[in-house]
Amino acid sequence: MTVFDNQYCFICGPSNPVGLKAAIRVDREAKSAASTLVIPSTYQGWQGIVHGGIISALLDEVCVYAGMTVGDPVVTGELKTRFRSPVPVEQEVTVSAQVVNQVRRTVQVEAQLTMGGSVLASAEAKLVMVRS
Repeated sequence: MTVFDNQYCFICGPSNPVGLKAAIRVDREAKSAASTLVIPSTYQGWQGIVHGGIISALLDEVCVYAGMTVGDPVVTGELKTRFRSPVPVEQEVTVSAQVVNQVRRTVQVEAQLTMGGSVLASAEAKLVMVRS
């Protein structure tokens, strides 16, 4: 399988007119990635609360960016998300991820979404390196 980046990713793609356009920072030495952003009310589920699917997508995306520090490209094989507290819309949040293990083509990553120092959601991902 071959994967291509056409800059249209819903989370980080600058060409997607309805996407979040999250700017994700990567630290290859630390095998990590992070982004700070404000999620607009356009992406709410219940009034004033970010939809859980958006939270999962953000955590997934930052996991993939962290995973690409050890093997490029990677795709998500499994994502386990834990919602701890509601995430309010229109507030600054940070999503971050860290590679915790790699066995052959499988990369394990842990991620979290925080606001004001509190963890509001977390995820564990198993990513698979794609062979071209």
